[in-house]
Amino acid sequence: MKIGFIGAGKVGTGLGILLSNSSIKVSGYLSRNISSSLKASSLTNSNAFLKYEDIINESDVIIISTNDDSIYHVVEETLKYKNLINNKIFAHLSGSISIDVLTPLKEYGHTMVLHPVQTCPSIESAVSLLPESYFTVEGNDIAVDAGINIVKAIGAKPIVIDGANKPLYHASCVVASNYLVTLIKAANELLKASDFPIEKYPDMLLPLIRGTLKNIDESGCDASLSGPIARYDIDTIKKHIENIKDDEILKLYKVMGLATIKFFKNPGNAKMTELEEIFNE
Repeated sequence: MKIGFIGAGKVGTGLGILLSNSSIKVSGYLSRNISSSLKASSLTNSNAFLKYEDIINESDVIIISTNDDSIYHVVEETLKYKNLINNKIFAHLSGSISIDVLTPLKEYGHTMVLHPVQTCPSIESAVSLLPESYFTVEGNDIAVDAGINIVKAIGAKPIVIDGANKPLYHASCVVASNYLVTLIKAANELLKASDFPIEKYPDMLLPLIRGTLKNIDESGCDASLSGPIARYDIDTIKKHIENIKDDEILKLYKVMGLATIKFFKNPGNAKMTELEEIFNE
């Protein structure tokens, strides 16, 4: 199986590097930015293609690894070579875009979505983290079989899905990853405001974060909540609110407090109801 990538971004390049070290051959990269395809091809010992017909001819599977907005354009361009795409497998890597965007290609070949449930801000992080990750695979049987083989080839774990609500599925990933970064940034801002020497100890919160994730991994969310809301510690919450001077962080603190109450509330507990009123002030 030979895999070509249309788009030479961080995830596509990282995935290609991992595959180039497996039993699966990477045919090469096609990109609007020729320097990107040259870099990706050099890292994967593959070709930097200049034409759609070349990458189609040299590949059994074509993975569209562009940004989401460009997927439809790539499909349109690919359809110009209908005589070349019979029985080819086409995939995109987006978590938010439906497989339906590939529907025009189904008349000629096979289609799937191959989404890595991981955050990859760099090629290096993609190479490091993708083998530890789940990939969701969606498509027809032939494409899904190929997708499973691709995922297993890099040591990752495939999950076959069908008919998931993609906006909600992707929103879940955004909350778990992107908003976690925002929460930790807000926590660091509170440390700065407290006059804690964060410049000397920028990683002070990381063991706490890792410990929380370890607890969730081992025991689940329901058994992992600790802190003042879990203890119904009203005075501590009041002191927090009185001392947070940044309006946006205060809003975030209150919103997260209300969300915590919603998910973990004991309906018969009067103190929890009092906390809810405090967060709503």
